[in-house]
Amino acid sequence: MEPLLKINQEVLVTIKRLGINGEGIGYYKKQAVFIDGVFPPEQVVVRITEVQKGYSKGEMVRIKVKAAKRVKPFCKHYDTCGGCQIQHIEYEEQLALKEEMLIQAFERYTNIDLNTIKFNKMIGMNNPKHYRYKAQMPVKNTEYGITTGLYKKQSNDLVPIIDCPVHDESINRVNRQILEICDKYEIYAFDPQTMRGLLRYIVVRASNFNEDVQVTLVITIYNKALKDVAKEIIKIPGVVSVGISKNRDVKNIEIFGEEVEILEGSDAIMEGIGNIRYQLKPKSFYQLNPEQAIKLYSEVKKHLDFSKDKILVDAYSGSGAISMYLAPFVTKIVGIDISKESTYSARHNMKINKFDNLTFELGEVKDVLAAYYNKGFNPDVIIFDPPRSGLDVKTLDLLVRKQIKKIIYISCNPSTLTKNIKVLSRKYVVESVTPLDMFPHTSHIESITILKKK
Repeated sequence: MEPLLKINQEVLVTIKRLGINGEGIGYYKKQAVFIDGVFPPEQVVVRITEVQKGYSKGEMVRIKVKAAKRVKPFCKHYDTCGGCQIQHIEYEEQLALKEEMLIQAFERYTNIDLNTIKFNKMIGMNNPKHYRYKAQMPVKNTEYGITTGLYKKQSNDLVPIIDCPVHDESINRVNRQILEICDKYEIYAFDPQTMRGLLRYIVVRASNFNEDVQVTLVITIYNKALKDVAKEIIKIPGVVSVGISKNRDVKNIEIFGEEVEILEGSDAIMEGIGNIRYQLKPKSFYQLNPEQAIKLYSEVKKHLDFSKDKILVDAYSGSGAISMYLAPFVTKIVGIDISKESTYSARHNMKINKFDNLTFELGEVKDVLAAYYNKGFNPDVIIFDPPRSGLDVKTLDLLVRKQIKKIIYISCNPSTLTKNIKVLSRKYVVESVTPLDMFPHTSHIESITILKKK
């Protein structure tokens, strides 16, 4: 059967919804067409660029009917950088469209009657700029010197970016000065084509608590000039820690290498929520948007009844942020994480805050949880905050076989969330879903789902 559409064919499409990558989705004779940079209810002339079985992709030629909520992107790099996907949409409309995307995932991947679930309004930000307090910027050489940047969408082409309007302003300031120092000491960016050069990434984390800044240079090999570079970087106002991490494997999707060596200053910086303090090493996990992180933890707390919910598991616990936020109100929390650095930080943070009702286990959730169950451990609530891949089959099977009273599932991927919930709904009821905008102007959707045993 001949395809409905052909490469370079131009067609008029009405955009019906937003896709998971922030693209507009319209239909031509019932065939889905994916187009970047547009959103409902726009009508656009599209040039077809790719034809696959069941769908096509296209690029916008012109907008015939423009949406009332379309705005001019505030970032000058928006058209080329792949970091943000929906800056062309008014912020309140972004929130509404993300709510719809989350509901659509439930419709597509579960067989639950959605009228039985309470879908809450998305928790947004008052000022959705300069919200990221950690940046992992790749670098490249230019005729003007070394520069940071971000990759074009679905590309290895680096767009030079020194000032990013979603990064905290202290990160942009520190990055600019690091680049000047690297040029001074002739520290060149690593080129994967020639396999020459030293620097791969500049990782900068700023503290929302005390404005301290932590710098890690990800390198291919050690060079003695790095000691002088570190001595210069530590003089930048706010910088309290400078480290290096060796990662020569260009196929490794991880930013950091195995270890981080501190060259100057302290090995951690301090974060805080209320009276709780978190010391974070360079590889420790902590939410990139501290303002929304506090709202997230508060939302989790709202769904706990501390007269009944006394023993908790914090699965994928990272540096123990949620555990320590809830520790004053419960009898016991067991945190589980596969990262050595994060687990070390969690145990250290537990001592700093003088909590004696926390335990942090190193290992995969499926293994540690099963081992605890085999010892007769019966938690009242499990809080899951998994990576985008969601929960694995063994963990899901364990939860179905050995039901607990309540699951609080924090997700950053509606697709894997709802696929997991389809399995869990055999033994659990979904009570409510609350979306939270952790990354404004991107297609990412964070959510908190409450499940209770049937």
